[in-house]
Amino acid sequence: MFLMSKSVFLSGIALVAVSLFSGCKKELADNSPNTRPLTAQEEKTVASSNDFAFRAFAQLSEAEGPENVFISPLSISMSLGMAYNGADGETKEAMRKALGFTLPTDEEINKSFRDLDALLKGIDKQVVFTSANSMWHSNEYKLQAPFIKTNQTYYDATVQGLDFSSPAAKDQMNNWVKSKTNGKIETIVDDVRREHILFLINAIYFKGTWTFPFDKKLTQPGPFQLENGSTITHDFMAMKDGKYLHYQDDRLQLIDLPYGNRQYSMTILVPGRDRTVQDVVQELDAARLATLLADAKETTYELYMPKFKLEYSKELKDMLSQLGMGVAFNGGANFSRMVEGGANLAISEVKHKTFVEVNEEGTEAAAATSTGIMLTSLPPSVRIDRPFVFMIREKSSGAILFIGKLMQPE
Repeated sequence: MFLMSKSVFLSGIALVAVSLFSGCKKELADNSPNTRPLTAQEEKTVASSNDFAFRAFAQLSEAEGPENVFISPLSISMSLGMAYNGADGETKEAMRKALGFTLPTDEEINKSFRDLDALLKGIDKQVVFTSANSMWHSNEYKLQAPFIKTNQTYYDATVQGLDFSSPAAKDQMNNWVKSKTNGKIETIVDDVRREHILFLINAIYFKGTWTFPFDKKLTQPGPFQLENGSTITHDFMAMKDGKYLHYQDDRLQLIDLPYGNRQYSMTILVPGRDRTVQDVVQELDAARLATLLADAKETTYELYMPKFKLEYSKELKDMLSQLGMGVAFNGGANFSRMVEGGANLAISEVKHKTFVEVNEEGTEAAAATSTGIMLTSLPPSVRIDRPFVFMIREKSSGAILFIGKLMQPE
């Protein structure tokens, strides 16, 4: 029987989004999933996305401390990927490094995201996976045609102009997110400010049934040990006749539970005795995960795990700045490929929300990421454009030599 702390388990669940990628390479199931080899470009995109996943998760896990964390690296990458297509110069390079893009050209980066998205949507007919993108701009500004075309071509982005001064603008964007996440995420845009000109939004929805479901009749309360040493009582699901991958050593325990045709899975990492979740997080990267999965063996051990529902919301500006993308958020940002006529733009916020529910039948999860683009303040300046009083003074004595007023320049 494997019991794990709630904090341990939920932090491990944050790897669900990572397993969306790693699932592409898992063994074929008897039901003939629609698989194909990844292209070289897709492999690099998976690698860069997973690298971003581990780095982002490590930053957030440390920042959140004992709190739950659950993110969708794919959703974040999609939203910022659209913004990336409007960036240039130092800003673009900073975003490339922070997001882990390694392909040599923008076209290859965009194409690999499009092809990977198509693969994820069609690889397992027993699993629901959808992803949608949208661009919502102020009617007062016109987006550059190449920027629109690129994001429509590779991200299948819906483009919509709105009256940003109207409260209905926020509602329209949030209603879109709600519909694309099957109602699991109701809002992502909290307010539309005067300086906002564009929102780039991604929405992801996932629903998978376990290949070997848990028996509802066996669910019952059990002790759950927290990292602080205290114990709570929580409902545990029980699997008696299932098959899953398992690995255990002194440092951690891995459980890899398949969905549907086994192309998607939930990967859980439980720290060993006297170790913490953060110990696991600090050691976790793509190579470490690949080694653990390679060493895991299929088992039919009885499995007990908590059923739960979790909602997570986070502003990602600090995390992305720590990953090297800070220039995109300040007055030095270069998004000159977004709006016609030229404007000083910067990312105002990157808001991320997720939902996950794990029960006896399977898992339902959703994510939304909104990247807000705003006008930045011009360098401080003073404009004298009305009548004024003026003086000529001697500074050391304070004597006023001349005084007058200018009512109309001549």
